[in-house]
Amino acid sequence: MLEAVMSELEVIQVEAQLADAVCKFHREQQGRGPESIQARLLPDMAIVRTGGIFTPTEKTLCGSDEGRKLIQSARREQRALTRREAEHRVSRVLSRPVLRSYYDLDVRLGEQVEVYILG
Repeated sequence: MLEAVMSELEVIQVEAQLADAVCKFHREQQGRGPESIQARLLPDMAIVRTGGIFTPTEKTLCGSDEGRKLIQSARREQRALTRREAEHRVSRVLSRPVLRSYYDLDVRLGEQVEVYILG
């Protein structure tokens, strides 16, 4: 169990390091970081939720159905292209292998969730 290996303070510190690493990655990929970020570490996975993720252009596009579809498509494609790098960075922070990851985006809220399955 995670608590048996790490103290509550250590878990909080690692979660903060994970949030910082993911925020930096988003800044590099999008030119800006999210307005909010939360990271949670579980025994077999890490979950990162970010809010306020849109660029000024994406905020404008959100005003129409077609724009929201375009954002969804572009973000999913970008995630597919950068998935391995994101997993590598998470793995480095946690000192554990990332077996796979999942991603979802809510364009209405400008929020995304990333789940990393750990080995």
